[in-house]
Amino acid sequence: MTTTVVEGFVYPNHEVFWGVLIVIYPYFVSIITGMVTVYAIAEFWRKELKDIEKLVVISSLPFVLSALLPLLLDLGQPQRAFEIYLTPNFSSVMAVFGIVYLTELFTLLGEMWFLFRVDIVRMAQTESNKLLRLLYRILTLGVYDISEKAIKLDKKIIKILTGIELIAAWCLSYVSFLFGVVKSNPWWNTTILPVSFVFGGLAAGGAMVLLLYLAFTRAYGIERKPNIISTVANYAFYFMLAAFALETINTILYAYKEDIAWAVIKLASTELAVPLAIQVIGSLEALLFLKYVCYRCNLGKIDTPFIAIASVTILVVVFAMRWNMVIGAQLIDYSLRGFVSYTPPLWGREGLIAALGVLVAPFIMLPVVAYIFPPYERKLRAGL
Repeated sequence: MTTTVVEGFVYPNHEVFWGVLIVIYPYFVSIITGMVTVYAIAEFWRKELKDIEKLVVISSLPFVLSALLPLLLDLGQPQRAFEIYLTPNFSSVMAVFGIVYLTELFTLLGEMWFLFRVDIVRMAQTESNKLLRLLYRILTLGVYDISEKAIKLDKKIIKILTGIELIAAWCLSYVSFLFGVVKSNPWWNTTILPVSFVFGGLAAGGAMVLLLYLAFTRAYGIERKPNIISTVANYAFYFMLAAFALETINTILYAYKEDIAWAVIKLASTELAVPLAIQVIGSLEALLFLKYVCYRCNLGKIDTPFIAIASVTILVVVFAMRWNMVIGAQLIDYSLRGFVSYTPPLWGREGLIAALGVLVAPFIMLPVVAYIFPPYERKLRAGL
């Protein structure tokens, strides 16, 4: 018998466990957190945003429903996912996600019902389509009272649900952050990362609201209001500035200290050159365009191309940040002697085609939700 002895080690000594699907999950959660925060701002502070409350609520639902898809596709036994709701375990990230997710979903549904209750009652009585009329009658839940007293009670309940939903959305954002760092090199996870993660998500949510506002006002023939665009763009600007500043300060600090964390960053920069460039250049471009948009809106002028470019840039930059957090965190070998190359496959449940399907899923659901719960007057509908 011949015995072969292998001396030494082969580096890298680990692999990329979580791929592009797990990048999409915190990306969706970031958008949800940002949109819910914009809605809370409209509900509690900025009354000029009242006109987009219904739009933000119906747009949040498809993203909340789609947030499950990346995790389900990544699971080895997706048909058993419901068990995390039946057997809660607070030591499990996945189980905590289930609890927080259900809280977010049910508060959002309740918020939608109270926000659209008057419209539901009216459409249950006047809708010409028999199937839709039956649906609206079911959705009334037998409550047809639309008196002034009932509407005031609805508004009070909406404020309570908004507060609960805001807390749930921020907790959901934190849980999604855990998904990004649990498989990472310990030196990649920093104390600033959770804070910059949240601010990046808030900017992404604001950008998505701006894009949807442009799309829905065009489809429904609604006149766009500069003060709405200016307010949302201003919040998105400061959220993006905070996220970019925090990550920049963190990198400069490690570069100055030149400790082991800086060695990790230098190693990762070779494999993450493209997303890092997108993150830096895109952040600066988005900040410049957002400030220009705010300046023009204050003059009463709306530059749609600049709004669209700034919003899309923020969404791309935040996706690059999530890529760096999830993929980049796994690329560095624990021994710090090399890195793992990651190229997502084209096919398969964790391939690029599946990821693209998950990314477009909310936009496929959104027209259906908007058809049942129109954010603006039905008579103005022109393309949905």
